[in-house]
Amino acid sequence: MPVLKIFTNVPKSQVTKDFMAKVIPVLVDGVKKEAEKFTCMVQSDCLLSIDGDSTLPAATASLESIGHLGPEENKRIAKLLSAVMQSELGVKPGRFLLTFYDLEPHNIAKKGTTIATLEF
Repeated sequence: MPVLKIFTNVPKSQVTKDFMAKVIPVLVDGVKKEAEKFTCMVQSDCLLSIDGDSTLPAATASLESIGHLGPEENKRIAKLLSAVMQSELGVKPGRFLLTFYDLEPHNIAKKGTTIATLEF
């Protein structure tokens, strides 16, 4: 159940309605899980400063997943997501901060129980 949370100072009016439709395939390619497993959210109009500048487009994001993350995978995912952030939101790679969290199945719940329980 990978989760991508994006926070950006880009105005909501500049986040296209098909933004998710463009991000999810990138996540599928990067994380190697089916589209139906992803949760993605975007919070626009955030007060956000990167490198001491809050006037230029910027974004931070966190990607949480059970597995499929690691040193080499994260490099690839970062490259893919940075490209989407630049093409879709105008956020240059140097103004995009992405953090990764490799979670254990007992630390995520869905359907009223943990993923660890659902997997067995």
